Amino acid sequence: MSVLRTVIQDTHQKLEAAGIPDARLEAEVFVMNVMRMARQSIFAEQETDVSAQQQIALDAFLERRLLREPLAYILGQREFYGINVILTPAVMIPRPETEGLVEHALFIAMMGMESRDLLIADVGTGSGAIAINLAMHLPAAKIFAVDVADAVLDVAAYNVRVHGVAGRVSLGIGDLLDPVPEPVDLIVANLPYIPTGRIPTLQPEVQQEPALALDGGPDGLCLIRRLLTQAEAKLKDSGIILLEMDPEQIPAVQKLALNHFQEGSTSVEQDLAGMDRILTIFRQSPE
Repeated sequence: MSVLRTVIQDTHQKLEAAGIPDARLEAEVFVMNVMRMARQSIFAEQETDVSAQQQIALDAFLERRLLREPLAYILGQREFYGINVILTPAVMIPRPETEGLVEHALFIAMMGMESRDLLIADVGTGSGAIAINLAMHLPAAKIFAVDVADAVLDVAAYNVRVHGVAGRVSLGIGDLLDPVPEPVDLIVANLPYIPTGRIPTLQPEVQQEPALALDGGPDGLCLIRRLLTQAEAKLKDSGIILLEMDPEQIPAVQKLALNHFQEGSTSVEQDLAGMDRILTIFRQSPE
C-alpha cells in the first residue's frame, strides 16, 4: 500500500512524461478528488495510506488524462466565476477569459441598467455558466439562455436548477437569437470564433471539445455575422451587445457592428493577459 506522498509523485511523473501542462497541479487535483481531501490536507497528511480501491480510481482517472481527455470532463465539473458547473463532453469547458465577459456584463448592468427590470440573452449558453452568474448577481433580471442542441441544454438545465435560478433563466433551443421571444436590453455571447482551418492545430484537449462550440467557419466570424443581423430585430434601441472573440478579429467585427447600427459605437475590454478580448457594441452611442 502506497502513501499519499508517493502517489502524488508517481502521478506527477506520469503526467509530466506525457507532456501534460501543469502536471504537478493536476496530480494534486486528481488525488484531492479520489481521496476527498482539501488541498491543504494533502500537504499536511503526506504519510496517509492510499487504499487499493482509491488507487484503482486514481489509475482510471490517469488513464483517461493520458489520452488527453480534458481534466474538467474527467472530473465532471469546473469552477467558473465562483460557482461549480457540471460538465459533459456535450458542452465547451468555461475559460477564465470568459469570466471577464460576465464581469463586464455585470458592470454595465449595474451602472446603467440596474434601475429597471433587465432582459438579457445569453447566446450559445453551453453549460449555462454565464446565464447562472448573471441571474445570481442581477436579481431583477430575466435571462434567455439559448443553444442549438438538446444535449447542451440538458447540461444547462441541470446547472440552472442546482443554482436555484430556474425561475429567472428561460432555456430555448434554436439558431442564435431566434428562440428569444422579445427584444432584450443586453446580448452576451461567447460564440464559436476559431477559424475552421485552425482547429487541427489546437491542443489535443481542446480538440476533444465539441466542434459545434469551437468552429466559427472559414474566418471564425460566421456566427457573429448572423448574430449581428438578427440583433437588429432582437435588441432594444438602448441595447448593448457583448462579444468574446480573438483579439485579431475585433477590428473586423467593429466595422460589421457599425454597418448594422449606424448610430452606435464600440469599445474594447482586455482580458487578464492584457489582450483585447471583449467587444462592446452600443446600438445607440452613449452621450
